[in-house]
Amino acid sequence: MTDATAARLDSTAFAGSPLLADYRYPAAGYDEMYAASGELRPHWRPLIQTLDELGGEELENRHAEVQRLLQIDGVTYNTYDDPRGSPHLWMVDPIPLLMTGEEWSSLAGGLEQRARLINALLADLYGPRLSIRRGWLPPELIYAHPGFLPACHRSLPDGCRWLTFYGVDLARGPDGVMRVYGDRSQSPSGAGYTLENRIILARALPMLYRDAPLRRLATFLETERTTLAGMARHNPDNPHVVLLTPGPNSPVYFEHAYLANYLSLSLVEGEDLVVRDGRVWLKTLGGLRPVDVILRRVIDTFCDPLELRGDSLLGVPGLLQAVRGGHVAIANALGSSIIENPGLAVFLPQLCQQLLGEDLRLPSLHTWWCGNPSERSHVLAHLDTLVVRSILPGGTYWEGTLLDKASRARLIERIQAAPHLFVAQEPPPLSTAPVLDNGRLVPRPVMLRGFAVAEGEGYRVMPGGLARISSGLDTLQAALQKGGISKDWWVLAPTPQRHVSLLRQSYGPIMATRDGSDLPSRVADNLFWLGRYSERLDGTARLLREACGRLLEWEQDNTDERCLDDLLEALDIAVPPVAESPRARFFTLRQELLNLIIDTEAPGGLPQLFSGLLRTGRTVRSHLGDDSWRLLNRLQQRILEPPSGLGARQARDLLEDQSILLAAFCGLNNETMPHHQGWMFFDIGRYLERVLRTLDLFKLAFITARNPGLPLWEVVLTITDNMTAYRRRYRSALHPTAIIDLLLFDEGNPRAVGYQLYRLQRNIGRLQRPSSSPYRSAEERLILEALTILRLADIEALATLSNDSTRSSAELTRLLDALQVPLLKLSDALTHSHFSHAEVPRQLITM
Repeated sequence: MTDATAARLDSTAFAGSPLLADYRYPAAGYDEMYAASGELRPHWRPLIQTLDELGGEELENRHAEVQRLLQIDGVTYNTYDDPRGSPHLWMVDPIPLLMTGEEWSSLAGGLEQRARLINALLADLYGPRLSIRRGWLPPELIYAHPGFLPACHRSLPDGCRWLTFYGVDLARGPDGVMRVYGDRSQSPSGAGYTLENRIILARALPMLYRDAPLRRLATFLETERTTLAGMARHNPDNPHVVLLTPGPNSPVYFEHAYLANYLSLSLVEGEDLVVRDGRVWLKTLGGLRPVDVILRRVIDTFCDPLELRGDSLLGVPGLLQAVRGGHVAIANALGSSIIENPGLAVFLPQLCQQLLGEDLRLPSLHTWWCGNPSERSHVLAHLDTLVVRSILPGGTYWEGTLLDKASRARLIERIQAAPHLFVAQEPPPLSTAPVLDNGRLVPRPVMLRGFAVAEGEGYRVMPGGLARISSGLDTLQAALQKGGISKDWWVLAPTPQRHVSLLRQSYGPIMATRDGSDLPSRVADNLFWLGRYSERLDGTARLLREACGRLLEWEQDNTDERCLDDLLEALDIAVPPVAESPRARFFTLRQELLNLIIDTEAPGGLPQLFSGLLRTGRTVRSHLGDDSWRLLNRLQQRILEPPSGLGARQARDLLEDQSILLAAFCGLNNETMPHHQGWMFFDIGRYLERVLRTLDLFKLAFITARNPGLPLWEVVLTITDNMTAYRRRYRSALHPTAIIDLLLFDEGNPRAVGYQLYRLQRNIGRLQRPSSSPYRSAEERLILEALTILRLADIEALATLSNDSTRSSAELTRLLDALQVPLLKLSDALTHSHFSHAEVPRQLITM
C-alpha cells in the first residue's frame, strides 16, 4: 500500500466523525489540523481517534471539569476593559494544538537566534550604540520611544546579560509560514498559565496525557530557576531570588504568585524592598535580608521612582544605582522595553547580519516604518488594506478597512505630523485550529506565544507555549483584550517523555528553619488583616442572619420583635418609622437587609467586606493551603454571585452557608498553616476583631439597646453560638449575670472576652522581637493592660444587674470602655513594631 493510499484511507476513516461534522475552515487560509487537500494531517490522527472514542458529550463533560478545576485553583486574569479590575476565570479549551517535532526544531532555532539578537541589540543600545552611529537604526525611532531609558546607559557590569527571559507572539499565515507579531522583552507573561493549562488538562483528561508523545515543560522552568540563581554575585551558593510584582491589581497576578511558588521564589512588592548601602534588602520580621536577584514583573519605568518615574508607587527608590554597583541582578534588565517598539521589525534583518553575522531565520510581520519617506508613501497609498500602529506603548492601532472618511483624514494628518511614531503592517489571515463547541470541533483563529530563557551562552526555548483563540466571530485582537480562550500547545516527540517535576529529592545539605523570622513584613501585615477581615465578615453575616430570621418571624405571626430595631442599628440601617404600615415596613427592611447581602456598592456590606478578604488573601496565596484557597473560591461564588430573586428566607439560608464556609476556612488555616509567625499574625487579627465585636455586642445588649430584654439576650447568645452552652450550663431562663459570666469572664469559652484576651496575650508574647530589649513591647503592655482590667473587675458589682433589662450598669459601662481603650491601640502598636521599617533596624540578617 502506498503512502497516498494510506492517507486516503485514514482520511476516509474520519469522514463520518461526529466531532468533525461542522468543521469548515476557510478555503484560502491555513488550518493547523487539515491540509489544503482536505485530508487530516498525519500527526493529528491519533488524537482525533482518541477524541472520537470519548465522544462529544464526554468531551463537554471533561471541558466542564477543566473549568471547575480552574475555578477551584483560583486561576484568574483581569481584562483590559474592566474598570473595576475584577478577576475573571481563566478559560481553557480541552483540545490541544499539535506541532511536529521537525517543525518545532526549526521554529526553536529561529526563536533562540532572535533572543540572542535582542540581547545583543540591548547591549549595544545601552552601551556603544554602534547601531545608531553606523546608521543601522534611525535615532528618532529609539530616542522618541519612552521605553528607551538613558538612565540605564551602561547600567549593567560587563559580561552581564540584558535579556534573561523572552516572549514572542507568533502566528501562521495562509502560506504556512510562522511570523513574529510582537517581541515581549520587558516582563513577558504566559509561562505560568502555560504550565497550569498543562497540569489542569492532564488531570481532566488523564487518558489523553498519560502516554502522549509530547515534550514536557518542567525542564524549561528548571532552567529558568538555575539561570536566576546563577545571576547572583554576592551569595552564589544560596542566593536569595525574589519575584517583584505590582501586586494583586496586576492583570496576571495569579501567574506571579504561581511562578513564585513553583520556582521557590519570594513574592514581593516594591514596598517590601529597600535600598541601603548600595544593596537591596527585603523587609522581614527579623530585620533586613539581602536580595541577590530580582525577577521583575513591574514595568521598568515604574521600578525606580528616584531615577525613572517619580510618581511610581510600585518600585524601589535607588534600585538602578544598586544595579550599577553590581549588588543586585534584575531579569530582565531595566530599559529592555525598547525592544517592544514595533518599528524595530523593519531593521531586524540588517541588525542580525551586523550584530550576529547571521541571516534572520524567523521573519516578522510585513512592516513599514513611516519615518522613511518611501515607506510612508506606500502606507498612505495603501491605507485601506493596512493596520497602522503607534510605536508608543499602549497598543493603539487603526484598521484601514474600518476607517470612515473623517477618521482616515485625521490619521493621515497625525502620520504626516510625526511620521517616525507610526508603523503600518499587513497582517494576513491567521491560521485556524480546532476548538470544542457544543460537542463538535470548529475552526477558530489562533495565535501563539513562545518563550525562551537564557542558558549558558545561548537560550533554551520552551517546547510549546501558550495558544490563544477567539471564542466566536469577533477578531482575535478583540478576544485577546477580553481574555479570550487559551489552549495547550503540544510539541510532539517520537516517544512518550518521562514526567519531570521541580519537586525532586535533594541530597545536599539544607538548613532547617521554623521560626518564620524571614517572613516579609508586608505578608505578616496582610495575614493580620486576613484574620480581621474573616472575623469581620463572619460577625456581619451572623448579624444579618439573625436580622433576617427575626424579620421572617415578625412577618409570619406578627410577634413583637422590637429587638429587630437594635439589630438594624448595629448594621447601620435606618429604622423605618413605626407609623409605616406593617407590610410596607417589612418590604423596606427586607430590601435594606438584601442590599447589605448582595449590593457590591453598599458600605459595610458582605460584598465589600469579602472583597477586602479576597484582596488580602490573594496577596498571601502561597501561605494558604490548597483546601483553604478552594473554600475562598466557594465563598466568592456565594457572596459575589448570589442567586437571583433572593428573598428573606433564601437570604437567611445563604448566610447560614456563608458562615459555615467561613468557619471551615478559618479552621483549615488553623489546621494546615504551621503555627509560626505568619499564622500567629492571622490568629491575632482574628481574635482582636472578635473581641472588639464581642464588646460591641455587650454594649448593644446591656447598655445602648432601645429595646433591651430577653429577645436581645437570646440574639447575642445565638450570634456568638453559645445558646447551647448556656442551656447546658444553667438549664434555666436567661439571666444577665449568667450571660456576662459566660461571654465576658469565662477563659475556657472561645467566644468569651476573657479567652480572646488570653489567646491574644499568648500569641503576642511569641512574636519575633524587633529588638533585644528585656522590657515588654508596646503591644505586650497593651494586651496585658486589657487582660488585667478584666481579671481585676468587680464581679459582685456587675452581678447587680437585675432581670429588669431597662436598667444599665455603670460598672459594666466603665468596664467595657476601659477594655476598648488599649485594644483600639493594639493594631497601631503591632504595625509600628512589626510591619514598619521606618527606622534603621538594629539587626541585619545576612543569610
